[in-house]
Amino acid sequence: MSRPLAEQHDQRAKKLAGPAQTARAALAQDDTLRQAKASLIEQGDKAERKLNWLLRGRLADAVRDRALLPMWFVTVLGPVPPAHKTQAWLDLATQVLAYGVTDQVVALGPAPDEYLPRRTEWHGELVENLRRW
Repeated sequence: MSRPLAEQHDQRAKKLAGPAQTARAALAQDDTLRQAKASLIEQGDKAERKLNWLLRGRLADAVRDRALLPMWFVTVLGPVPPAHKTQAWLDLATQVLAYGVTDQVVALGPAPDEYLPRRTEWHGELVENLRRW
């Protein structure tokens, strides 16, 4: 009685071996893709930090040298950082520069026409933060 039952389980195990190997291969491929994506995200984050650092440095140099800032900049942030909350002003100004200015008068321009999650949310955050200045 045990022998037929053991053979039945053995056959069932052989049938399941193929799908199990396929699943293992799919998991290995998923891990590889996930690592590649993580690497790309890390590279993007690093590039963003470097861009912000460079923009902030150029802005600080312009303020230090009393350079004439563009009209769109002065309109939303003023000609110089305030005596209080200077750090917050520099952070916001750097983010506006990183967002990308396309208009000579209006800093951010209209919200993106189509919904692009990161860009649309970033635009909304900047608009909200600029209201404080």
